[in-house]
Amino acid sequence: MRPDYMGVMFLTSAVVSFNAGIWQIFRRAKKKQLIESHKNLLKPAVQELPPNDMAVEQFEFLPVKLDGVLDNEGSVLVGPRALPSYKGTVSNDESKGGFLVVTPFEIAGTKQFVMVNRGWVPIDAGKHRTLLMQYIGEGFATATVRGIFRREEFLSGSFFSGKNALNEGPLAADLSWMALRPLNMALDYYKRRWGASNVEASVSQHGLHHYYVEMLEDYSGDDQRIVRGHAWPWRRSTDEVTYVHLLPVVHTMYVFFWFSVTIGSLYGMGRCYQRQKELFAIRRRMTAQSMLLEKKRQEEAQAYLQAVQEVERMKHVGAAVATAQLGAQQPGSKETGTKP
Repeated sequence: MRPDYMGVMFLTSAVVSFNAGIWQIFRRAKKKQLIESHKNLLKPAVQELPPNDMAVEQFEFLPVKLDGVLDNEGSVLVGPRALPSYKGTVSNDESKGGFLVVTPFEIAGTKQFVMVNRGWVPIDAGKHRTLLMQYIGEGFATATVRGIFRREEFLSGSFFSGKNALNEGPLAADLSWMALRPLNMALDYYKRRWGASNVEASVSQHGLHHYYVEMLEDYSGDDQRIVRGHAWPWRRSTDEVTYVHLLPVVHTMYVFFWFSVTIGSLYGMGRCYQRQKELFAIRRRMTAQSMLLEKKRQEEAQAYLQAVQEVERMKHVGAAVATAQLGAQQPGSKETGTKP
């Protein structure tokens, strides 16, 4: 293969592997932050929402216990998603996929609302509103929420289309959300319950938050319902919440691997560059030699042409001399022939 083509391939490999290495560095930092946040699970449960000026990183995974009222009619679905468990599915309902159920929760005595991820329900629950009520109940229900604080999800946009509209709401009013966006969900809930004209008053009274509460499985069954022999919504345990698929040391190994590929690609690109320079030098020498040979050929052709012209000229001169000599000899021969 030509060195310039191989150089382009090595350059592409270097750029891709370098970006992959940088991405693994960020992934490693995120995993370290995640593992550090898991330590909040060991702290005692709080019974109130954190201050608004407190960063989510400081209290994510912090246990919380809140008393209040669940508004089942205001519940929304997030998905479809697979069962959020690294252990896999164990029943037919779990293997088909499903949705996360997010319900507005009014904290007793404060009028503050927080969105609560109550768990996962099978795909059948999303077919109709009445089917969803079988899994979560209906109307307002007094409950005690035991779970942990979690940060909101975010769907990234693109350079061409800009921000992702799915962060603001579902595709349609009767469809599920694609990301768990507690602030946007609460805002949509306020509009549906108290009207779009009272949104500002509702926000100032009930609040908006960029975090939500994920309920964990404590086997209390307070707000769960039995459908086909299983308790729904299905919830994760503490062991499943703290499960980390790839540890930071694995990302460190990936960093070394991708940067090694980058160094190898740069080395290969350098060799291709040197080889291309050698080919250019050989091409210049061949061009110079070709020009020299062409010049020599032209000089020889010019000399040959001049020699041919000289021969032709000599032929013409010789013919003229011979003709002149013949003309001079003819009168003398006539005079000799007329003497007595």
